[in-house]
Parts: sequence; C-alpha cells; structure tokens
Amino acid sequence: MPIQEDRRRQRRRRTVSCRASAGGLLWLPRRHVLAGLGGVAAYPDLASIALEASPVDTCRRGDKVTDKLVECSDPTRGPPCPPPTPTPIVVDFQPEATVKRVRRPAHLLDREHKEKYREAVGKMRALPATHPLSFAAQAAVHEAYCDGHYRYDPAEKNRPFDVHFSWIFAPWHRMYIYFYEKALGQLIGDDTFALPFWNWDAPAGMGIPAIFKDDDSFANPLYDPYRDQTHRDALIDLDYIHSPKDVPPIPFVRTPATAAAYDEAVQKNLCTIYQQQIRGGKGARAYLGEKLCSEASVRVKEMNERSRRRQEDGQQIKPNPTASQGTLERMAHTAVHVWVGRPDPKGGCATLAGGAVLGHDGKPHCGNDMGFLGTAARDPLFYSHHSNVDRMWHLWSTKLGGAAAGFDDPEWLDASFVFYDGVERPRPVRIRFRDVLDTRNLGYTYDDEESEKAALPWLDSRPTRLSPGGSKKGGSSSSRAAAAPPEFPVTLRGGDQAVAVPGVAVPAREAGKELVLVVEGIEYDPRTSNKFDVAINVAGEDALKVGPQCSEYAGSFSAVPSSKADGGTLLGKVSLFVDGVLADLGLGAGGNATVDVVLVPRTAGEVKVFLPPTIQNA
Repeated sequence: MPIQEDRRRQRRRRTVSCRASAGGLLWLPRRHVLAGLGGVAAYPDLASIALEASPVDTCRRGDKVTDKLVECSDPTRGPPCPPPTPTPIVVDFQPEATVKRVRRPAHLLDREHKEKYREAVGKMRALPATHPLSFAAQAAVHEAYCDGHYRYDPAEKNRPFDVHFSWIFAPWHRMYIYFYEKALGQLIGDDTFALPFWNWDAPAGMGIPAIFKDDDSFANPLYDPYRDQTHRDALIDLDYIHSPKDVPPIPFVRTPATAAAYDEAVQKNLCTIYQQQIRGGKGARAYLGEKLCSEASVRVKEMNERSRRRQEDGQQIKPNPTASQGTLERMAHTAVHVWVGRPDPKGGCATLAGGAVLGHDGKPHCGNDMGFLGTAARDPLFYSHHSNVDRMWHLWSTKLGGAAAGFDDPEWLDASFVFYDGVERPRPVRIRFRDVLDTRNLGYTYDDEESEKAALPWLDSRPTRLSPGGSKKGGSSSSRAAAAPPEFPVTLRGGDQAVAVPGVAVPAREAGKELVLVVEGIEYDPRTSNKFDVAINVAGEDALKVGPQCSEYAGSFSAVPSSKADGGTLLGKVSLFVDGVLADLGLGAGGNATVDVVLVPRTAGEVKVFLPPTIQNA
C-alpha cells in the first residue's frame, strides 16, 4: 500500500550546510538551504535550495547577526535532509494571471469535488518517493523544517531553525500548501482544483470531515490510521490541551442527552476563535508572531546557574531573545494538531513497532501523525487543516482590519523559500513573502470571501467574566490577600494549582503602542504537549476554570510536540497583547494600576518559567 510504503522509507546520513555573509540575516542569495526533498538519482537537483532574506544588521532586540552556519543533518536517515549536489537553476515566482481556484469547506464538497480530491491524493501517493512532488516528499519538506533538522551553528549546539514560533509561520505554510495544491491539480489535469479547508471555526465543521474517514482503510487515500480514534466522530475541542483527559469526548451529532455539554463546547470553540482573530490579534506582531532572530537561546544549564546567582546577589536573569508565536499559531492551530494526532499509548513507546516514528532526537515517538511536527504532513488532513489556518489569516487581513496582511519590514517581505513546481518536469521556484500577501496573487480565494456574518459565527462571541466580583486593581480581595510573590523560577505541572504573581505594574499606554504581557525564559520538554494559560485578576479559587470563554483570559503558551536533535529541553517565550483584557476588566490604558497575573498549568509534563511576567509597551 502507498501509505505503508511511506512508512518503510530507508534513510541514511545526509548533510547540507549554508553560511551567510557578515551582516546578513542568515540567508543570502549566494548560499542555499533545503527547500525540498533530495537524495535521488532521478532528480539530482533536489538539493540545497535557498531560504533568503535581505541583509540586516540587527534583530529587533539588537542581537547582531554575523556569519551563521545552518546545517540539515541527521545521523540515521537520508530524507528529509538532501545530499550535497550542484545547485539547480531556480526561477522566481510569477503571479498567477487570474483566480481559478476557490477553496470550499471540506464538509460541503459535492460528489465531483470529492472524487477529484481522492483521485489527486491517490496519484500523489503513487508517485515514487524520489519524486519531489510525491506525497512522501511533501511530508519530508515539513519534517525537515519543523522537527529541528536545521540548526544555527551546530558546532555550538545552538537553537534549531524552525518555521514555527515566529513571524515565519503563516507565509511559509501558505507557500507550502500552495505548491501542494497546484501539484494535486496537475496530477488530475485540472488547474481549477482547489484544496478544501477544514471548517473547524463553524459548528457544522467542528468534526473530522467525512471524506477523510470514509471507508477508514488504506483504500481511501485521504485516510490516516495514526489519528486519535476516540475523536473519529467527536466534536472538536479548540482548547484541547486545557481539557482533562479523563472526560470523554462529546459526540459530533448533537442529541437531547448531550445538548447542554455540546452547546457549551461549541460556544467555547467560538470564543477561542474570537480570542485568536479579534481580541488577541490586534496588529501583525500579536497575530503573526514576533521577528525571527538567529541568536541562540541561553542553554538551560546556564539559566539555572544564572537563576542561582540571582537568588544569591539580586542579579536579574536576562535570557537571550527568543521568538514568540502569534495567536494564529498558538491557539486553534496547535489544539487541532494535538486533538487529531494519535496519543502516546499507556506505558510509553519503546520501539518503532505499531507505527512509531524516529524523531530527530533519535527516539521513537508514538504521538503521531498530526500530533507530532515530524510526521504531521503524513496525514492528508494536515493540508486541509492548514488551508483553514491560511483562511484565518486571509480573513484577518481582508475583513478584520489586518495591517496589509502583515509587516512592512523588508526583512520579512523579502524573505524567501524555494519549492518545487510542475509534476511532469519539476523545477525549483523561489517565492518571497511579499508574493503571498494577497491570495489572488496565487490564483485562489475562499468561497466565503463576500459572505455575511452567518459564515463567521465567532465574530460576536465575546468572552464573559468568570470572577464578576474581582476588584479593578488587583483581582478579588480574597485572592490578593492570600497571594504572596512566588520565587522564580517556578515549575508548572499538570494538575497543580495555578501560580499567582501579584502586583504586576500596568504602565500607561504610549501613543501608537499597545500593552503586551510578556513571559520569558520558558523551559519545556518538546516531546510532550505543553501549555499554560495566562489570566489577569482571576480569583484564586477560579483559576483552573479560566479559558478562552473568560474575560480574564489573556492567552496561552502552547506548542505541538516535536523533538530536539541532541535531546533535552527547549526555551521559549510568549507575548500576549492585553489591551482588550484590561479594557474588559475596567483598567483602561493603565498607568496607575497593578494586576495579578496568574499562570495556570495545562501541560502533560512540566514547564519551568524563569522570569516573572511583565506588562510592557510594544
């Protein structure tokens, strides 16, 4: 079977490196880095292909970018790392002349579109893995960029490069599924074929679309056996990592017996999208994430040592700059990945039997396919999921006042990647972020582009107060009286009580800026589902009830499980734009107030936070 063949790919060591000149942001046109799958005689040019950006002297926080080595290397496998081969000829992307493709909800496809979709993916699976537009090759592209196969200065064991966790996320994935969609159309000879989107932001689409589970066998090319089977016919939970795992899922079909729980869950889902798209997505930095900086994060052992010194002599820990996800990435996107993916079996995963995969850390991972970044793109549902993530960005930039779809920083606009186009004669195409800001430039749109509010039920799904008796200056009197400042670092564990940080100053909002709640120095094990919620002025006894449906909810830190090449933990950061939260709590522009910031653990393991939260102007 084609799917089984995908699993049995033989892999061996491959290495590719790239060095940027001094003063360049990692990627310059003279040097090249992987943008496709390589290592095959049939396509010798499937090699190092450029990931580029204009030169820049500093990142936002001043970390100087000089010569940085980026290497795609794995001691045990060939794909996804390509072999060193002569650089192929790369052509620049040319905008499509007309809009030919209209993406529609997967649950509303007519019979003809369903048949075309199955046919196209079936033909893509049937291509040899050596073909750059085969299903195996497309999955490997995502694996290479998303599971730590690229690293800054590997000799120093620096932080891996990843297309997640920064402003790279949305445009890279738009490019990726654009070329995937084009390849599907080419395989069936239909240039109007459009990739359907999984409409999980509307009640009628809050379940796995039938087309992906029809027949539930390898005979259906859209089926993947490595999904959580308990969610096959369940209502999706867009705040899934929050939810207790001993509570059974709610059936997707509403019945009188499930009506109350069903309606509550649907409303929470709608509030999640409202928080993501409107309340927490004010501005490009809030919605799309922060600038990618190549400077490596402080090693965990260094942070522990600096934390000890701070406790001894009062010195402040100053972690190196780390990027931060926007609401588009860290909310529904992450929850859907984890909700769909097969959970780790009880007792862990000690062998590769039963579908486990070898991560870049050299260890087996069972929480796949969608539930693990290294294997996520092996499930056809991934592409329709990301089609809806892309639609969320499209709606944000066209209907919700998004800032011209993104940033006006040339460093972002001119960043580029290379993907393969053309099933018959594959050729590498360089495409820049500025090329993808308008979907019409890519020849597609969404069928609800001109629709009314009925298609977007979350537009008016505002959160409500959880602790209506809380004071405006520091939470409820009971929580404030009982709270004592915690000693950092603090460790957040699933099932533990929330950690309250009282008296966090709210500065006056400066003209042209917004208030941002920043939590830095977050250490976590990437192999498990990691999340903690952040709330403001919530009573202590209510903290574990906080969620996107609550006015006190400021946001979350979350990450799809992945691996790390040399094992150990990763460091992260979260920036939460809180003007909307403060306004709902009656705090206005701040300047003479303090608030209680509450960290609410939702993780399956543990997350350590080295620095206390602060509220800043951004």
